[in-house]
Amino acid sequence: MKILKKSFSRAQLMELVPIFTLIVLLIVFHYQSEAFLTQRNLTNLFRQVSVNCILAFGMTAIILLGAIDLSIGSVLALGSVVAGLMQVDFGMNQAGISGALLTIAAVVGVCALTGAFTGSMVAKFKMPSFVVTLGIFVIARGLALILSGGSKIAPLSESYRWLGTSFVSPDSSLALILIVSLLACIFFAFQSGAKKWLEIILVIVAAAALSWIFYGYQGIPVPVLFMSATFAGIYFLLNKTTFGRSIYAIGGNPEAARLCGIRVPLIFFATFVLMGTLVAFAAIIEGGRIDAGDPTGGNLYELDAIAAVVIGGTSLQGGVGTVTGTLLGAFLMGTLNNGMSLMNIPTNYQMVIKGMIIILAVLMDVLSKNRK
Repeated sequence: MKILKKSFSRAQLMELVPIFTLIVLLIVFHYQSEAFLTQRNLTNLFRQVSVNCILAFGMTAIILLGAIDLSIGSVLALGSVVAGLMQVDFGMNQAGISGALLTIAAVVGVCALTGAFTGSMVAKFKMPSFVVTLGIFVIARGLALILSGGSKIAPLSESYRWLGTSFVSPDSSLALILIVSLLACIFFAFQSGAKKWLEIILVIVAAAALSWIFYGYQGIPVPVLFMSATFAGIYFLLNKTTFGRSIYAIGGNPEAARLCGIRVPLIFFATFVLMGTLVAFAAIIEGGRIDAGDPTGGNLYELDAIAAVVIGGTSLQGGVGTVTGTLLGAFLMGTLNNGMSLMNIPTNYQMVIKGMIIILAVLMDVLSKNRK
């Protein structure tokens, strides 16, 4: 009994709340709409969530520092417009794979440079990240509208759209799910504590569900694969590297981290560059999906990303949180959006509901901090 109490502390039980909430939402929306728990709709749900997940993974690192980034939606729109200009105005949509790669390089370059500028302002001049990113929010959106003339730029080449529209075959998808699930079960089996059995059970259940969804439709969408690879990379970065431990240390106590020899400005700068790079790939996936460079795209994406991070248990005060929680939070938000759309709930009402959820999540975080 003592071992179980140690293995499942109150904080760890709180981590399971998003899972139970997600299950409740799935059941409720299933009874509200027969189309919800179909393989086609769930595949589309995964595709829709993938962009928010990629943005939210980067936002997790930012918030763990005790910072915030309000500019990601506008920077995504700017990256999308740059892709459209490269493809149409510079003729890269006629250059096949090489044109697609040059376009991707341009989008990554612009978005990463934007992140570098933000990081420089925060790190070198110690400007509040809220103020800097609010300014970039306005500037990037304005540049996107100016460069595009306020209109979508299309069409994009098939090679460029591959990342946002393609699927892995059902057979290959099933094999990939089984291999990854087996490796995950082996990994958790060698961990200590009673919690490992819960993790193994969750892996098995998830593998069965994913196999049913993707094998029964068109296979795994490539954006979902990219999202999974991004999750693995950020998870490794935050949990297994000195850089990740430095992020947690700075978020917990910046001055103590500095006194311990951590180069705080460099960590801030690198984290914002990482955020910009992830925004670039989100823009590439989004642009490929709609087949256009859209200056009005990415509207309120920062809201969904911050909501996913906070709902997933990351503290807005920094230093506490996990990318796994963010993944669950993103799927909660995605399921909520998808289910409310199927129920024909007006967009304005959806915004009110999501705003209330964010406030509730922050309130729970504050109350938890006060108890401690």
